[in-house]
Amino acid sequence: MLSKFWIDLTSDEIKKLGKNKVLIMPFSSVEQHGDHLPSGTDKLILDGILNTFIKNNPRLNNFLVLPNISIGSASEHNSFEGTISTSSTNYIDYIISVVEELCIRKYKKFVFLNSHGGQISHLDIAAKEIKSTFKNVDIVKAHYFLFRGFEKIISKKELLYGYHGGEFETSIMLHLHPELIKINKMKKNKLSSDINSKKIISYEKTIKRAWNTKDLSETGIIGNPTNSSADKGKKILDLTSRTLKKIIIELK
Repeated sequence: MLSKFWIDLTSDEIKKLGKNKVLIMPFSSVEQHGDHLPSGTDKLILDGILNTFIKNNPRLNNFLVLPNISIGSASEHNSFEGTISTSSTNYIDYIISVVEELCIRKYKKFVFLNSHGGQISHLDIAAKEIKSTFKNVDIVKAHYFLFRGFEKIISKKELLYGYHGGEFETSIMLHLHPELIKINKMKKNKLSSDINSKKIISYEKTIKRAWNTKDLSETGIIGNPTNSSADKGKKILDLTSRTLKKIIIELK
C-alpha cells in the first residue's frame, strides 16, 4: 500500500494518483512553550495527529498529506527564546504562492490543518485570496484545537482560557513524546485574565485587543499543565482523528 505522505512518493506515483485527492496541508509553528515543553510542540502534535489519523483509518484513501509547514507566524512569542517566526504578510504570501502552484496543476480540494492559534487569521486571508482566483477550488480551514468535544476531556475553563502550553497541549505531548517533557519544570500557571474580566475589551473574546504572550504570562505558559495526562492526550488525538475523517469524507 502506498504511503499517504506526499514526500514519501515518487513523481510517477503522485502522477498516477490523479488530481481528485484531498490535499491535507499541515500548518504548525516553532515557538516557545515554557520551560516544560519543546519549541517544536505544535509541529510534533500535528505530526502526531496525522499519524494517528492514518493509523486509525487504513481504508480511507481519498487524501494525501503534504509536507508540514512548520515555520509559521508566531511573533507574539518573540519575547521568548526558541521562537522562529516570519512576518504575517510574508507568511500569507508564501501560503498563497504554494497553493496557487497546486491549483495551477489542477488540484481542487484542500484541508488547511492548523495547530497554531496565532495563524487562524492568516489562513483565512490566504484561503480567501486563493478562492477569489480559483473559483472551483474547495478549501476547508480546520484548526484542530477548535474541534468540538474536547470539553469532555479537558475542563471548560482550561479550554477557553488556557491558551498556550497548558493541560491540553501537555496532555497530547505526554502521550506522543513523554521523553521530551521536563516534568520537574511543569507547574501551575495562570489562565488568561479574560476569565474574570467584566470589561468589554478582552484578549480572546468578541472584542479583542492585539497582544503578545508577555502581556498575559511571564513564563510563556497560559494555563495549568499540572492536570495533564497521557490518557487525556490519547483521547484528544482520537477525537481529532474522528473529526478529520468526517472532513475528508465530506470532501469526497
